Amino acid sequence: MMQALPARPNFDWLRKIAKERLAELRSSDPAAKLFHAQLLVAREHGFKNWRDMKARIEEITGQNDERRRAFDAAEAGDTAAVRRALERGFDPATANADGRTIYQIAKEKGFGDIEILARDLQQRPRASETEAEALRGIVRAAQAGDVPKLAALLDAHPDLIDGLAGGLSKATALHLAALRSQHDAVRLLIERGASLDKRDFPDNAAPLHFAAAHADLETVRLLVEAGADVDGKGDDYGVGVIGWATCLRQVRTDVAEYLLAHGAALNLWSAIALDRETDVRRMIEAEPSLLAARMSRNLHRRTPLHHAAAKNRARMVRLLLELGAGVRATDATGATALTTASQENADAEVIDALLAAGAPLDFLTAINLGRYREAEAMLREDPSRIGPDGGDTIALHLAVNKRNATAVRWLIAHGVDVSAKRMMWDCNHTALHMCVESGAEDLLRLLLDAGADPTIEDDKFHSTVLGWARYFGRDEMAKVIEAHGGHA
Repeated sequence: MMQALPARPNFDWLRKIAKERLAELRSSDPAAKLFHAQLLVAREHGFKNWRDMKARIEEITGQNDERRRAFDAAEAGDTAAVRRALERGFDPATANADGRTIYQIAKEKGFGDIEILARDLQQRPRASETEAEALRGIVRAAQAGDVPKLAALLDAHPDLIDGLAGGLSKATALHLAALRSQHDAVRLLIERGASLDKRDFPDNAAPLHFAAAHADLETVRLLVEAGADVDGKGDDYGVGVIGWATCLRQVRTDVAEYLLAHGAALNLWSAIALDRETDVRRMIEAEPSLLAARMSRNLHRRTPLHHAAAKNRARMVRLLLELGAGVRATDATGATALTTASQENADAEVIDALLAAGAPLDFLTAINLGRYREAEAMLREDPSRIGPDGGDTIALHLAVNKRNATAVRWLIAHGVDVSAKRMMWDCNHTALHMCVESGAEDLLRLLLDAGADPTIEDDKFHSTVLGWARYFGRDEMAKVIEAHGGHA
């Protein structure tokens, strides 16, 4: 029987009703999923689907207007307006129509004050210590695949099933069970009504993003068959679920093909990683401006040619060059596609194709390729290139990022400014800061012994390297820094 929404509808109450309905459905159909129950509840209230009902409730309760104001303020860089929205109770984990949170918007646009404001609020503990301990137990059981313990904890604390646990990074039990390919734990969490759409922090990724990047195909299948969104817009890398399978680390062709077969949209970045020549040609011929498209700041705002080089796709490199890609275009670190190819240890076929197209063998590329004689010749011509104001001083930061100790030692021996700040991931900071963030204690010691100044603050968070060590919980590194005169 059709029911009208009450004058002041409560979406949390309707979610509870959907979970109760799921239990009823499973009495006759053990394979019933939460989205089946949600669809029934939505249709009972006169809506085509759960999403439409949620949107109508937000409109009735004024949440849409509030949300619109908060996102408009974030897009405009209006820190005061964002702060007021958050103080009025606006949830910083709320996503806009593109799936992005205030935090993601601020990061992408370079509004550091808003980024830090949203970050600090999302990292702040929201549960009591008793609840936090219970949540840690749920997450540990899910990660370990201890289904009896997980079931008992969920029986005792059903409201914590979608709780975000962790320190600087936070994820749900379903995220972490999926990450570890704990099939039985994933099944139990889905059966108990765990949200398939809940995003982690800071990557704004759903459990399916985690599975696409790290888990086996069976885990991906469990999530997709339960109704997970196969596109997953709004993640911090800006590549969607299929991009997590293809663009971040390894190229997981089996996962990508499964996602595509189940309705995922193919984007340019994944088409390049999958070496799909016909699709890439079609996309760029239909929209030539894609040749100048940029990845997110997490991926150094690389162009398609950079991306093809990074994924070691010689055929894609040749195709993009044929279609007009510029070999001298640089990413956010100043690297050309050739530099990127050398950083990522691409095959000679990729390197040769870029050189043949006129890519310059610059200082950064020479360092990455270990062609130190050529690098020395460039230094003789311009010794200042790795000095305080040098255009290639960022070579030190890039070598630290790749844990290339040989290059770090060579640069130190040839006079690189070990205390210089350079822009990486929209933060102007020293190579010491980068060592701390990545946990590279050996490189930290090497730089400190070479005279790197640990008292310099970055330009975004206004913190010394010791402050970063304490923030990231790097206690041993903090001791090393303090022994070299560092302070917070």
